[in-house]
Amino acid sequence: MRWPTKTVLGVIGGYTTYASYLYYLTRREIRTRDEGEVSEQFQSLKIHGRFENPFREYRPQTIYEFLLMRLIEFSRFEERRGGVPFEWEDIRQAVGWTPVTSERLKLADNADIGYTWLGQSCGILHSNGVRFLMDPMLSDFMVDSKFGPRRIVPSPVKVEEAGEILKPEYVLISHDHPDHLDYTSCASVKSGGSVKKWIVPLGLGVKLVKKCGVPSDKIIELDWWKSVLLEDDFEIVCLPAMHWSGQHIIDTNASLWCTFMIRKRGKSLFFHGGDTGYVNGLFKMIGEKYGPVKIAAVPIGQYCPAWHQRPRHVSPSESLKMSIEIGAEKIVGVHWGTFVLSSEEWLEPRNELLRASKEMNLGKAVVIPTHGGISIYDDR
Repeated sequence: MRWPTKTVLGVIGGYTTYASYLYYLTRREIRTRDEGEVSEQFQSLKIHGRFENPFREYRPQTIYEFLLMRLIEFSRFEERRGGVPFEWEDIRQAVGWTPVTSERLKLADNADIGYTWLGQSCGILHSNGVRFLMDPMLSDFMVDSKFGPRRIVPSPVKVEEAGEILKPEYVLISHDHPDHLDYTSCASVKSGGSVKKWIVPLGLGVKLVKKCGVPSDKIIELDWWKSVLLEDDFEIVCLPAMHWSGQHIIDTNASLWCTFMIRKRGKSLFFHGGDTGYVNGLFKMIGEKYGPVKIAAVPIGQYCPAWHQRPRHVSPSESLKMSIEIGAEKIVGVHWGTFVLSSEEWLEPRNELLRASKEMNLGKAVVIPTHGGISIYDDR
């Protein structure tokens, strides 16, 4: 056996052994927590310097599963994934698209609660003159122009104009996957000079410092269930999610992932769902502690094939279930119609959300946003 073959086999064997060891330690910790207080079950978990999911429902994605999915995608390379139309006008008519301007954003600033969707999980919460930007991703490409994936719907605001137009006081980032954290977008937003604080889960702040030049004293890192009080009586609560983090192999799970609750004077205004799989008991606990909440922006896309995606992403029906459990009065479906990242048809998340909401008699509680669309809600 030649040395390259031995080396490859050695690496594979070492990786398999270590991955199995981490899985064993994680499951052991979960069993230990099950025997303790309920409040202990959903605390963040760190093993050997990396964050892990403390949930029975979670199954880690190994390198083998990752490579298998890339092979499946490569075998479909000649197909137009997701059934996306070739003509921009057909796409625009299907999902709606309106450019975002400074003047349009001002229309929502005096509302009790307003929400502007910018595609994927990126959006702005407006509340009495204060803007919160979530998961900034405004670039045309998720990784780069050579490898893509490319947006199927352009950002409603050009990335180079984000600092001048968006002008958020606060930026919240749920995790560091490139469809939720785009460094070019962050650098542009930073250039506008409006951001008072960047609020992120544990371990993510150092990337903003290195990649975007964000001053460390403007970054607040939070663990699950921890909160920070801001000006104007706002409070940000960092909450658990079943997901993972990392943009490269070497930084996998080096930082935490989360959802956020935005509160004001003890009342929950907005739930930012980031990325998460469904966890039994978790969202009921969030609802008991912080519900009801006026609006929940929850992910509804990237759930197929289920055997691969379910440990990390909710389906449309699961997104409704978690929204009901946290006590959401309005449910806004996001994380769809922006990139093709999984095998469902590109409009299926929207259509499934509408079908499931009708089946569950949710009526007008469910909102399908358009790209660049601004919705205004009354907090009274």
